[in-house]
Amino acid sequence: MSLGPDPILSGPRQWLCIGLGLLFVGLGAAGTVLPLVPTTPFLLLASYFFVRSSPRLTRWLHSSRLWGPMLHTWRTRRAVSRRVKFTAVVVLLVSVAVSLWLARPSWPILIVFLVLVAIGLTVVLRLPTLPSSSVEAASIAEPHPQAIQAADADHDQA
Repeated sequence: MSLGPDPILSGPRQWLCIGLGLLFVGLGAAGTVLPLVPTTPFLLLASYFFVRSSPRLTRWLHSSRLWGPMLHTWRTRRAVSRRVKFTAVVVLLVSVAVSLWLARPSWPILIVFLVLVAIGLTVVLRLPTLPSSSVEAASIAEPHPQAIQAADADHDQA
């Protein structure tokens, strides 16, 4: 039983993993602008599928200026910065307020919507937070080659 990642797949399974990875990147991208759609879990799933199917797509995702630093921080520290949490909560609340103002939903829809908002806030607020001293070390300006090298090392170990 191997504790490392699976080897690179080939054939139809490889194309299925590439397709799923692209689907999850799309959902993660949607999550950056839509309320109640998570970004991080979808990008983690995309990374999971790319690592098993395409070193090129893995490097592309992990070197992304938008998502690379977050993926690197999550991979190395399994936590997010306070700034990321704060931004997520503010964007969620502003998006919800604008949605409610524009849509003016009926009471049953409003209740379901607010329950989903509460779930989303709970997920965000329960994510582990980087200690204040680690925030500078895990800054957004952190270079991406480490994430790319770590992804390549996973392939080499398999």
